[in-house]
Amino acid sequence: MILPPGLALGNLFPKEALATTLPRMASLLSSSWRKWVSIGVTLASFTINAAEVKTQANVPVEITFHAKNNQADPFNTVTLDALFTGPGGKQIRVPAFWAGSNVWRVRYSSPLKGKHQYKTTCSDASDGGLHNVTGTIIIEPYRGTNALYLHGPITVSADQRHFEHLDGTPFFWLGDTWWMGLVKRLHWPEDVQTLAEDRKRKGFNVIQLVAGLYPDMYPLEVRGENEAGVPWTTNYTSIRPEFFDAADKRLFYLADEGLSPCIVGAWGYFMPWMHPEKARQHWRYLIARYGSLPVVWSLLGKPICRGTRRKAFRTMTAKR
Repeated sequence: MILPPGLALGNLFPKEALATTLPRMASLLSSSWRKWVSIGVTLASFTINAAEVKTQANVPVEITFHAKNNQADPFNTVTLDALFTGPGGKQIRVPAFWAGSNVWRVRYSSPLKGKHQYKTTCSDASDGGLHNVTGTIIIEPYRGTNALYLHGPITVSADQRHFEHLDGTPFFWLGDTWWMGLVKRLHWPEDVQTLAEDRKRKGFNVIQLVAGLYPDMYPLEVRGENEAGVPWTTNYTSIRPEFFDAADKRLFYLADEGLSPCIVGAWGYFMPWMHPEKARQHWRYLIARYGSLPVVWSLLGKPICRGTRRKAFRTMTAKR
């Protein structure tokens, strides 16, 4: 379950804006993407030659595909999804993400135990490495002690008054803000692990951070680099998977420790800079990489829903 933005951090959106914002965000994420969230303990990775793989309930599994056709600009010209069918017949479409070179990956998790089958759909139907690839995932009962696994991911109660786990267990949100938690100013692993352990001892259970497009700086500044550099190439021409490979280590570690990442997609003033289409690409990439984790999504920091930013925001979240 992905928590609707604005409910996670109430100061991000004025109450009157939520009535129009949330439906548009729902369109952007799609109903299927919003249905599933899980915990990132140890991410198991398999290539497509593995006919059947196993994981535990809510624990993500990663499936790797290799494109057979050469693409000069795969991030901007190729789209890959996997359609999963659960044991009850319910289907969910999960976006894949470009991992560099000819490599694509899908991350999947589910609370439903049993056999889950998938089939890929690629915008380049002639690519046998990406299109119409099938496989099976077996979901077994969770055997650990992480509360995010035992009770399920965080969501909003039916009465919209409080947070709870998927099984109805109340969840008291105590979040610590690490806006720059994915950059090298917080060294991996020693700084991240030390800070996380301190926050766990003090009862925190959510870490609020920004995914690459940070406050109080211009685009792609050195201050926003992690060990692998910046998240995008100049002028937002293409995503840089290396940045997010480094971010993976931090985010999966937090989930391992029972700390749910609250991911802010970008700071509000990036909207007119990168324009709606690039913002949509940015969000699709984040969802593809981290939608199987127990994350809470927050659309923008300080969106200021008026003028140029409002127009760009409405365009980005418009139904298609």
